[in-house]
Amino acid sequence: MKNIKSWITWSIANIFYLYEVVLRVSPSVMTDDLMCHYGITTSILGMMVSCFYYSYVTLQVPCGLILDKLGPRNLIGSSIILSVLGSIMFVWTDSVLIAQFGRFLIGAGASCAFISGLQIASTVFPIKHFPIFAGITNMMGTFGALCSGFPTAKLVNAIGWREAILFISIVGAVLAVLAFVLLPKAIRISENAGIQKSFGSIFKKIIKNKQIILSGMVGGFMYLPVSVFSELWAVPFFIAKHQVNNELASFATSALFIGFAIGSIPVAIIARKVGGYMKTIRFSVICTTVLFIALMYSQNLYTSFAIVFLIGVFTAAEVLVFTCAKNNASVRHSGTAIALANALVMLAGSVFQPVFGVLLDLFWTGGLSASGVRLYDISCYHKAILTLPICLVISYVMSAFIKETMGQERVG
Repeated sequence: MKNIKSWITWSIANIFYLYEVVLRVSPSVMTDDLMCHYGITTSILGMMVSCFYYSYVTLQVPCGLILDKLGPRNLIGSSIILSVLGSIMFVWTDSVLIAQFGRFLIGAGASCAFISGLQIASTVFPIKHFPIFAGITNMMGTFGALCSGFPTAKLVNAIGWREAILFISIVGAVLAVLAFVLLPKAIRISENAGIQKSFGSIFKKIIKNKQIILSGMVGGFMYLPVSVFSELWAVPFFIAKHQVNNELASFATSALFIGFAIGSIPVAIIARKVGGYMKTIRFSVICTTVLFIALMYSQNLYTSFAIVFLIGVFTAAEVLVFTCAKNNASVRHSGTAIALANALVMLAGSVFQPVFGVLLDLFWTGGLSASGVRLYDISCYHKAILTLPICLVISYVMSAFIKETMGQERVG
């Protein structure tokens, strides 16, 4: 019975993560609708959408400790409700400021989703299996991203972007009810039992750990193909490059996330086969960099889909940075270490989403649609997209300073 409860708790946390990614990524298939509705440019759109990350990043570390204090039922249930309220606010306003605050609330509610799945897995299942469970959690996020791609684009085109987000909000309300009914009030985390240290002292110890900081920063740059390209700019990029509609262009997002899902679990097994997490990370960074350059020169739509699929496969190695972060902290601080690494990963997305939009505006050639929305030709996207290979090269250099932790899993 205890084992069944553990699986139920972990599963609901992962479903919540799937749902959170749907909320996070769904604006990517409605960029034109949002710019037309609010009368904004890509720079402001990037800032509006990235408001999700400001609260998400800020609350990562507190959530790592709050999970232990409030238990999964109260934290996850309340977080889903907060995300739903933010979605409704985002839907029913004509104000850019209120829409930004709605995205901010969605991010606040979603902030515990990913780390809940990882922290619960690290405490109720054998520690040696953590990389596999982390890969499964990563994969659940990609399923959420897939749902926010073509299916959401179809829904938006069928009933409208506002109605689509409202429908997603109703699904969230149902999930919140399930969380309050099925989740336990608390889970026993034996390694953390008896901790008397304050949040401040734990945070100070973790923040001084350079290996955790480096792991998070490398993960942040590695995740940019997802957090910047796929989550917001892939659809308009494919529309500009291949002159297709948003439904067909959304397959680019789907292809990347399918690749990410496929790579998420095997990457942990491959890392053990080659004898190192860092070897696997560096190889994936090289491949992703080359693939982005190939994407810029690809002229065939289906070849481009294949390239973004492979980008997703190799980007999946990013999940290994959480194992590196966890292994560089004591077990009783692993949740906080994972949370800090994830905060840095998402911080990169919050910075570069608007940066990408600013670059598009900088290189804009003056084209306008019939409704007055700025049109960006493919040369604008090619110049802006160069930031991603550059950041990947930086992550490769930084990874050289991260210690290899394979075989050094801590048990106390």
